Amino acid sequence: MVDLKVLEEQHKAYPGRTQRCVKLAKKYVRKHLRDGQLLEIGAQHKPVAKYFPEFEYKKLDIREVSSNTIIGDIINCPHIPNNTFDLVFSVDVFEHLTKPWKAADEICRILKPGGIVFISTVFSWRYHPSPIDYWRFSPYGLESLFEGLETLEVGWDYTERRRKSKIEGAIEPIDELGGWRENVRVNYVGYNSIRP
Repeated sequence: MVDLKVLEEQHKAYPGRTQRCVKLAKKYVRKHLRDGQLLEIGAQHKPVAKYFPEFEYKKLDIREVSSNTIIGDIINCPHIPNNTFDLVFSVDVFEHLTKPWKAADEICRILKPGGIVFISTVFSWRYHPSPIDYWRFSPYGLESLFEGLETLEVGWDYTERRRKSKIEGAIEPIDELGGWRENVRVNYVGYNSIRP
């Protein structure tokens, strides 16, 4: 018999989500970039600026959350010029976008030649409207959005798979196991191999 309590606590033996994402992104940033301009999309709660001190940091959000916020929607941000950012970083945003394919096009447009994009989103996760929850992605579905980039890595993250997840605003009922138990993430790292 499997002990559900043990399964729901297993993820605590690993680094947190932000640290796992940063570690994967840095693996490729070290190979391709030294410094430059970093744009984090939707960084309200756990911005990654402190992990990339060599980069000039900006965040893009639909509302101002700090002085270095570019206010806008990644689906359509004509106020950001082409080839502006060396590193674009996004965690837990793509599932909330109405048209993630348009966001991918904008990211490719604003990413400099030689730049890196890191996206982490969900494949299987409890419904979490903040403000709205639209999509789930397989690794290959996420990769397909970034056709213009060279894929450096794409794959699953099962670290929090059985984590007990109580999310404010969730509308589905709690099941006999105490809640949603399939928390699977997807990560994508892409490279703009186009030379200026």
